[in-house]
Amino acid sequence: MRVIGLVLVTVFLIFVALLIGSKNQQIVTVNYLIAQANLTLSTIIAITLSIGVAIGILLISVSWLSLRVKLIAARAKLEKLSKDQ
Repeated sequence: MRVIGLVLVTVFLIFVALLIGSKNQQIVTVNYLIAQANLTLSTIIAITLSIGVAIGILLISVSWLSLRVKLIAARAKLEKLSKDQ
């Protein structure tokens, strides 16, 4: 059931991205620190969204890993205490 929900959310996001991309075809000049590029607005939106999602996944992964380590330590402590009794 979880996989079906994930697939539906992914399909919905792709559909929304296609809608946004089809309505934003203007050329925009982007100035980097050392370079300059002419990109369509939809490309800039896609790039910034991808970077934001990647940063979000990275932060959530670090948080999840920290909680996972704490859970393993708590389980080990619980197992040790239950063996002592």
